[in-house]
Amino acid sequence: MRGRRMSPAWRLFLFVFSIGVALIASPVKAANREVASVCQPVDTDYDNFVDDYRTIVSGVDSFSIGERSSLSLPQLPDDSVTAVSDSTTCNRAAIAYGLNLSVPDTTTSRQLYVVRIGPTRYAVADPQMNAGEFLINMIFDSSFTTMFAKVAR
Repeated sequence: MRGRRMSPAWRLFLFVFSIGVALIASPVKAANREVASVCQPVDTDYDNFVDDYRTIVSGVDSFSIGERSSLSLPQLPDDSVTAVSDSTTCNRAAIAYGLNLSVPDTTTSRQLYVVRIGPTRYAVADPQMNAGEFLINMIFDSSFTTMFAKVAR
Protein backbone atom coordinates (compact mmCIF):
# COMPACT_ATOMS: atom_id res chain seq x y z
CA MET A 1 0.00 0.00 0.00
CA ARG A 2 1.43 3.34 -1.03
CA GLY A 3 1.48 6.42 1.25
CA ARG A 4 -0.96 9.15 0.38
CA ARG A 5 0.48 12.38 -0.84
CA MET A 6 -0.76 15.59 0.69
CA SER A 7 -2.45 17.91 -1.75
CA PRO A 8 -0.85 21.35 -2.31
CA ALA A 9 -3.94 23.06 -0.89
CA TRP A 10 -3.72 21.00 2.32
CA ARG A 11 0.01 21.81 2.66
CA LEU A 12 -0.70 25.52 2.23
CA PHE A 13 -3.45 25.34 4.86
CA LEU A 14 -1.14 23.62 7.39
CA PHE A 15 1.64 26.13 6.69
CA VAL A 16 -0.64 29.16 7.19
CA PHE A 17 -2.21 27.55 10.26
CA SER A 18 1.18 26.90 11.90
CA ILE A 19 2.32 30.50 11.21
CA GLY A 20 -0.91 31.78 12.78
CA VAL A 21 -0.43 29.65 15.89
CA ALA A 22 3.15 30.91 16.23
CA LEU A 23 2.07 34.54 15.91
CA ILE A 24 -0.71 34.16 18.45
CA ALA A 25 1.49 32.31 20.96
CA SER A 26 4.30 34.90 20.88
CA PRO A 27 2.37 37.74 22.58
CA VAL A 28 0.90 35.31 25.13
CA LYS A 29 4.39 34.15 26.10
CA ALA A 30 5.61 37.77 26.35
CA ALA A 31 2.61 38.80 28.44
CA ASN A 32 3.23 35.97 30.91
CA ARG A 33 6.92 36.76 31.32
CA GLU A 34 7.75 37.46 34.95
CA VAL A 35 9.60 40.54 36.07
CA ALA A 36 13.02 39.90 37.54
CA SER A 37 12.67 41.91 40.72
CA VAL A 38 13.89 41.76 44.25
CA CYS A 39 13.38 43.72 47.39
CA GLN A 40 15.55 46.76 47.86
CA PRO A 41 18.39 46.02 50.29
CA VAL A 42 17.55 47.46 53.70
CA ASP A 43 19.35 50.76 54.18
CA THR A 44 18.61 54.10 55.81
CA ASP A 45 16.15 55.14 53.09
CA TYR A 46 14.28 51.84 53.37
CA ASP A 47 14.20 52.19 57.18
CA ASN A 48 12.77 55.71 56.79
CA PHE A 49 10.11 54.37 54.40
CA VAL A 50 9.08 51.73 56.96
CA ASP A 51 9.15 54.25 59.82
CA ASP A 52 6.83 56.61 57.90
CA TYR A 53 4.21 53.87 57.67
CA ARG A 54 4.73 52.88 61.32
CA THR A 55 3.96 56.46 62.30
CA ILE A 56 0.89 56.63 60.06
CA VAL A 57 -0.74 53.39 61.25
CA SER A 58 0.02 53.83 64.94
CA GLY A 59 -0.44 57.59 65.28
CA VAL A 60 -3.43 59.11 67.05
CA ASP A 61 -2.89 62.68 65.83
CA SER A 62 -5.12 64.23 63.16
CA PHE A 63 -2.43 63.93 60.44
CA SER A 64 -2.02 60.16 60.97
CA ILE A 65 -5.77 59.62 61.13
CA GLY A 66 -6.22 61.57 57.87
CA GLU A 67 -3.40 59.64 56.16
CA ARG A 68 -4.84 56.29 57.27
CA SER A 69 -8.20 57.28 55.90
CA SER A 70 -6.89 58.48 52.54
CA LEU A 71 -4.61 55.43 52.14
CA SER A 72 -7.19 52.87 53.34
CA LEU A 73 -4.90 51.72 56.13
CA PRO A 74 -6.03 50.28 59.46
CA GLN A 75 -4.90 51.62 62.83
CA LEU A 76 -2.34 49.16 64.19
CA PRO A 77 0.53 49.00 66.66
CA ASP A 78 3.80 50.18 65.10
CA ASP A 79 5.34 46.68 65.37
CA SER A 80 2.71 45.47 62.84
CA VAL A 81 4.67 47.27 60.10
CA THR A 82 7.67 45.38 58.73
CA ALA A 83 10.06 45.54 55.79
CA VAL A 84 9.67 42.62 53.37
CA SER A 85 12.70 40.71 52.12
CA ASP A 86 10.97 37.71 50.52
CA SER A 87 11.69 37.67 46.76
CA THR A 88 8.36 35.98 45.90
CA THR A 89 6.41 38.73 47.63
CA CYS A 90 8.58 41.40 46.00
CA ASN A 91 8.02 39.88 42.55
CA ARG A 92 4.26 39.91 43.10
CA ALA A 93 4.50 43.50 44.33
CA ALA A 94 6.56 44.50 41.28
CA ILE A 95 3.98 43.11 38.87
CA ALA A 96 1.12 44.84 40.71
CA TYR A 97 3.10 48.09 40.90
CA GLY A 98 3.94 47.98 37.20
CA LEU A 99 0.34 47.28 36.21
CA ASN A 100 -0.87 50.32 38.16
CA LEU A 101 1.57 52.89 36.77
CA SER A 102 0.12 55.61 34.52
CA VAL A 103 1.79 53.76 31.64
CA PRO A 104 1.62 50.09 32.70
CA ASP A 105 5.02 48.37 32.67
CA THR A 106 5.47 44.84 33.95
CA THR A 107 8.70 44.08 32.09
CA THR A 108 11.06 46.48 33.87
CA SER A 109 13.18 44.89 36.57
CA ARG A 110 12.63 46.68 39.87
CA GLN A 111 14.15 46.79 43.33
CA LEU A 112 11.28 47.83 45.55
CA TYR A 113 10.54 49.00 49.02
CA VAL A 114 7.81 46.60 50.16
CA VAL A 115 6.27 47.06 53.59
CA ARG A 116 3.79 44.66 55.16
CA ILE A 117 1.19 46.59 57.13
CA GLY A 118 -0.63 44.16 59.37
CA PRO A 119 -2.17 41.08 57.77
CA THR A 120 -4.12 42.90 55.04
CA ARG A 121 -2.00 45.60 53.36
CA TYR A 122 1.30 46.25 51.60
CA ALA A 123 2.88 49.60 50.81
CA VAL A 124 5.09 49.47 47.71
CA ALA A 125 7.45 52.01 46.16
CA ASP A 126 10.18 51.93 43.55
CA PRO A 127 13.03 54.28 44.51
CA GLN A 128 13.57 54.90 40.78
CA MET A 129 9.99 56.08 40.16
CA ASN A 130 9.40 59.64 41.30
CA ALA A 131 6.78 62.31 40.98
CA GLY A 132 8.98 65.33 41.43
CA GLU A 133 10.86 64.86 44.68
CA PHE A 134 8.46 62.20 46.01
CA LEU A 135 8.29 58.44 45.56
CA ILE A 136 5.18 56.96 43.98
CA ASN A 137 3.68 54.80 46.75
CA MET A 138 0.93 52.27 46.17
CA ILE A 139 -1.13 50.50 48.81
CA PHE A 140 -2.30 46.97 47.93
CA ASP A 141 -4.31 44.25 49.59
CA SER A 142 -2.49 41.12 50.74
CA SER A 143 -3.00 39.37 47.38
CA PHE A 144 -1.80 42.38 45.33
CA THR A 145 -5.03 42.33 43.33
CA THR A 146 -6.62 45.52 44.68
CA MET A 147 -4.86 48.85 44.80
CA PHE A 148 -6.35 51.05 47.51
CA ALA A 149 -4.26 54.15 46.94
CA LYS A 150 -1.56 55.66 44.75
CA VAL A 151 0.17 58.69 46.17
CA ALA A 152 3.42 60.62 45.85
CA ARG A 153 4.97 60.81 49.34
